Amino acid sequence: MTKFLLRLTLCTAALAAVTTTVANAADYEPPPPPADFWTGPYIGGFIMGVGVESHYDSECNDPNECAFDPEMSGMTWGGGVLAGFNFELGDGFLLGVEGDWGWAGKIDNDDPIEATEMKIKDIATLRARAGYIFNDDTLFYATGGAAWVRTTFGGEVGDPNNPDRPFIDDTQWTSGWTIGGGIEHAFNEALHARLEYLYIDLNDEEYDLDVGTVNLNFEGIHLVRAGLTYNFGNLF
Repeated sequence: MTKFLLRLTLCTAALAAVTTTVANAADYEPPPPPADFWTGPYIGGFIMGVGVESHYDSECNDPNECAFDPEMSGMTWGGGVLAGFNFELGDGFLLGVEGDWGWAGKIDNDDPIEATEMKIKDIATLRARAGYIFNDDTLFYATGGAAWVRTTFGGEVGDPNNPDRPFIDDTQWTSGWTIGGGIEHAFNEALHARLEYLYIDLNDEEYDLDVGTVNLNFEGIHLVRAGLTYNFGNLF
C-alpha cells in the first residue's frame, strides 16, 4: 500500500509538472528580432521581365541596303544576382547600397525586309537605396544610381530579295542611369523576398555592321524583378 501511494504521488507530481510546462509553452511568445537586424551585408538572386522601347536610324554606304528605320521594341525575360549592404538609421529608416548583374534574351524585329534583332547580353546597376521599415519586417524603398547594358545589334544586310544575304552584328556597352522602387519582406533575420521595378535610361549607341552603321536610340528599359536574398545582419 505504501509503495502504491508513493507511485501515485510521483505520477501526480510528474503530471502536474508536465501540465505546467505545456501551459507555460502555450503562453510563450518568441522574442522579437533585434531592433537592428536589417543592418549588414546580403546576397541574392532574381528573375525579371524586361521591356525595351527603342528604334534605330541606319546610315548605309548604299541607301538601298537599309531603306527602313523601324522600331526595336518588345518584351523578354532574364535573371541575375545581387549584393548589398543595409544600415538602419533608427526610427524605421534605412539606407543602403546595392549592385547587381543580370542577363536577358533578345528582341526581334519581324519586318521581313530589315530582319534585325537586339540581344541583351548584360545588365548591371550600382544604386543607393532609402526606405522605411514597417512592423520591423517590411521595407518600402526607393532606389537610383548608374546603369550599364551590353547589347548585340544585328541583322541581315544587302538585297532583301536575296535569300542568302549575310547576317552581321556588333556588340557595344552603353551607360546610363536608373531609378525605381520596391517592397522587401523579411521572413526572418536571414531570408528576405522582394518585388521591385527599375527604369533604365541609356545613351544612344552606334553599331558597325560593315555595310554601314546603325544608331540605336534607347527610349527606356523597364525591369520588373522578383528576388530572394540572404541577409547577414545577425552577424552585426
